Amino acid sequence: MNQQDLIHAVQADLAHEPAIHALFLAGSYGRGTADEYSDVDLIALVAPEDQPALAARWREVLHAITPIVFWNELNRGGLIINAVSEEWLRCDLSIVAPDNLGRRAKNTVKPLIDRNGLYDTLPDSLPPKAPDPGKVHYLIHEFIRMLGLIPVAVGRREYVTMVLGVGMLRDHLATLLMQDVTNPDPGGILHQSKLLPPDQMQLLASLPYPGPERDALIAANFEIARQFMPRARAMAKRLDIAWPEEFEAATRRRLSLTLGEAAGRAW
Repeated sequence: MNQQDLIHAVQADLAHEPAIHALFLAGSYGRGTADEYSDVDLIALVAPEDQPALAARWREVLHAITPIVFWNELNRGGLIINAVSEEWLRCDLSIVAPDNLGRRAKNTVKPLIDRNGLYDTLPDSLPPKAPDPGKVHYLIHEFIRMLGLIPVAVGRREYVTMVLGVGMLRDHLATLLMQDVTNPDPGGILHQSKLLPPDQMQLLASLPYPGPERDALIAANFEIARQFMPRARAMAKRLDIAWPEEFEAATRRRLSLTLGEAAGRAW
């Protein structure tokens, strides 16, 4: 069985399920960008009082189509159900209220069941995504805070933890770069190489991946900072976000006192 087989089987099995007002393909299959590695993302519009019963029914339907080896349910303003088959087909179902389709457009979903013609009411496309000033503000402050924790980790010789910290700083840089991706429905993290331009992917690939060694870890922190800080400053200026000058200056002084003068001007 492949993803298309799964989609056709689900559509046929749920076609006469009265609780479902509509069932849409979302994610890569909804956008028409799926590849052999894509999971199947579904959105079911169901009245709140019918959602628990539909979730139980969904498990029966899916297990009858293909044996399920992983099942997880989350309640986040509606039910999100993650499932994995024994063939490692991944299928996620979001069960939401009929008036809670969210920011969707005709080019981001495909109707499998649409009893009330909801698809025709959607816009053709969504406007381009803009950077989130709140997210950028968080990234800047958290990045500086993590730099200021280097002396603590070094002093305690927590080098394994520092490896994790370097990964987090790399992630903050990647997240900052993703703020300029204008695609309103970009998909998950496993689509990053399709969204960032080649030079930015090359930048991320070129950053150091140190092991738990003191000097290599310190150098990696500062190398990522040299890439992050000018980009963050430029974005902060563009978005009219006040730069935390005092926080950055205090962090530089702390690094100078504990790791040497050069550490305070490492970026």
